[in-house]
Amino acid sequence: MLSWMTAAIVGFIAVAFTSTLISYVALGLTCLLSALLHVALRSRLSASWLAFSLAVGYASCFGHWRVSQLLPESLNTSDFVATVEVVSVPAPRQGFTSYYQFDANLIALACDDDLPAKKCRLPSSYSGSGLVQLNWYADSPPQFGDVFTASLRLRQAYGYQSPGAFDYGRWMFASGYSGRGYVRKPEMSVYLDSKPARSFNNVRQGIVAKIGRHLERYRHGNIMKALLFADRSDIGREQWQVFARTGTSHLMAISGMHIGIVLAWGLLVGRVFGALVPRANTLVIGAIFGLCFALGYAALAGFSVPTQRALIMAMAALIAFCLRRNISVWQAYITAMLLVLIVDPLAPHRAGFTLSFAAVGVLLFAFQGRRRSKQLGSHLVLGIFRSQWAVLLGLIPLLMMWGYGINPVSFPVNLLAIPLLTLLILPLLFCGLLFMGLAPSLADRSWRIADYLLDILLNGLTLAAGSFPQVFMPISIFSFVFMSISILVLLLPRGTPAKWLAMVPLICLFLMPAPRPSVGSAWVTALDVGQGLSVLVQTATKTLIYDVGPDFSSGFNTADAVVIPALRRFGIDKVDVLVISHADRDHAGAAPALLKGIDVAELRVGESLVAVNKGALVCARPHRWTWDGVDFEFLNSNGDRSLAGNNASCVLRISLAGTSLLLTGDIEKSIEGELIASGQTLSADVLIAPHHGSKTSSSIEFLRAVSPSHTVFSAGRNNRYGHPAESVTQRYTQLGTRCWSTAYHGSIQFRLDEFGAALEKIWGGGRYYWQIDGYSPESGEEICSKLHSGH
Repeated sequence: MLSWMTAAIVGFIAVAFTSTLISYVALGLTCLLSALLHVALRSRLSASWLAFSLAVGYASCFGHWRVSQLLPESLNTSDFVATVEVVSVPAPRQGFTSYYQFDANLIALACDDDLPAKKCRLPSSYSGSGLVQLNWYADSPPQFGDVFTASLRLRQAYGYQSPGAFDYGRWMFASGYSGRGYVRKPEMSVYLDSKPARSFNNVRQGIVAKIGRHLERYRHGNIMKALLFADRSDIGREQWQVFARTGTSHLMAISGMHIGIVLAWGLLVGRVFGALVPRANTLVIGAIFGLCFALGYAALAGFSVPTQRALIMAMAALIAFCLRRNISVWQAYITAMLLVLIVDPLAPHRAGFTLSFAAVGVLLFAFQGRRRSKQLGSHLVLGIFRSQWAVLLGLIPLLMMWGYGINPVSFPVNLLAIPLLTLLILPLLFCGLLFMGLAPSLADRSWRIADYLLDILLNGLTLAAGSFPQVFMPISIFSFVFMSISILVLLLPRGTPAKWLAMVPLICLFLMPAPRPSVGSAWVTALDVGQGLSVLVQTATKTLIYDVGPDFSSGFNTADAVVIPALRRFGIDKVDVLVISHADRDHAGAAPALLKGIDVAELRVGESLVAVNKGALVCARPHRWTWDGVDFEFLNSNGDRSLAGNNASCVLRISLAGTSLLLTGDIEKSIEGELIASGQTLSADVLIAPHHGSKTSSSIEFLRAVSPSHTVFSAGRNNRYGHPAESVTQRYTQLGTRCWSTAYHGSIQFRLDEFGAALEKIWGGGRYYWQIDGYSPESGEEICSKLHSGH
């Protein structure tokens, strides 16, 4: 039984991470041949192969269906006339202006008649339906359940393709979204129907809205809403940072732990109730009560994906509990995982899926075969301590792989926070719900006590978050496997001979320095920061960052989202020189956040930065220095003149053993001409294209002087500026330069050494099957003419 289920799980996971989906014809033939083979052989191997084939077929068909819902690449940022149904309560957001955000189902979609037909033509492969995330830039947003027709501007969701960065596009696809956009001219929207017939979601949203308004009177009402209804929209950025630094973010997500605790309450209540009924099977009654409690809690949370996963695991656990003599815990575990994958074939792309099943698997492995249940039962505190220690130790490799890091305080914090939350706070919150309609005064008292306990909890977490910094470790596939094996050995039962020796490789992995280039060479990584620029340069012992990308009025910035995660992934905790080419927001906006999060020894700027307090040196005058056999030089283009804006950009040339890189910021043609006239050496193997490939830069004379083998355009996908311009990419094509774009290829790393400049790694470009854009890094066909945006 375990063999064929395991084979099916492998099939689901293989399709989830494949870069190309198999055609329907090939899937049908494979499944048919596998079925015939199993009928003929009737062996365990043929059954496993059949299960694998069916899983691959099912997951691939699901993938084809999801891809058909994606907005075609050619229609990104196009305008449509659509009929949509609002399926979530509009939540207020703050960006450049206040707006509302909500989810909506596409009912009908057509191109806007005001646009030429050639600019907007829906292909037959596009289903025209799916879930979209919409912004409403006006007052009086639609309500949950409203159906209206409006003009929408839609696009696919893309994330930063950078080492360690959160991939928003991947999360959107795995969460069921087909695109995102906004309602154009909201005041012109035509409502076709008020709220639909009474439904579960309608009733739930009404309850959530009513109780949510009541909870606003409490200091930590936002946390109460998150724990009761999985509504985390009101939790601020600073609170999330505290949760992340203390390893307690899982407490705010209604998932396996919360459902398991409520299920345990139901089991206890059911068995007590069953004991009062003559000849009743207390085991079955307890299981029924536990399932009802878990279903009720999941309903309050809107049956979100994490709660669905937790419910399936809970049902499998209940079956194993009721039939404990006929089914092993591992069979229940594998069954739960298979059922989750059947319900959601894209679940492996969620950190919650990986971490929750890994945590349960670690517990089963750590406590399997132990016969001292009575002793463990009499020492509850010791049991909790051991289980928390096993989970913390077992999840270290996955936490490092997902980029979460670990904190030494997370173990004692969770040891105290989990019992406080599960044994006191959650029961008080549910008591408040029960008493709200019967005895409002008792409800208020329960919630006030819960609010007081939450205040103690959050103050303790805030104190703990500042005690120790998070530990991040650059991890490869090899170190991940090696670390996992060492930890599993440590979790073997007491008495296993010499298992403590597994600590030696584990300590070595933590103390092992991150890979660095050798002396006389450098690694250059153009980071994907959207419409902006950030380049990381590493030598054997030093680190330089050239620009940091943009920030936004909502508080989001690419230093926290991209640059700092990349530094952590590369094992860098200090920046020796930070160069901010000029003060434009797409280059310097995230500088304050970087200076706050990372130790920077020296700052050099092209023009003064108002938002930065650190003392800085200007880069207008020529300046040279050498690190580990690599030469750095600021080129001078303006003599004693003081420039502002794009033309004030620092121009930095990095060279070693006949190989070089040129960083130009946003300089325009006039400065390019002055650089040529100055007689300074401009030739470079790798060029970061001036001004993202704008028409105002990259003159043909400048390109001939530089004569790059590789050119990188750092720009946002489908950006409104049209970067890089088609006329510019044609100039690079004439020179035979190989071009790369962070918009399509993600972050791009080059190795510079005595043998020249070589492409080292790419973090984007068709990694998953839904990223069908024709820019495969392995194709070797990247030419500049393919990279123009089409605007």
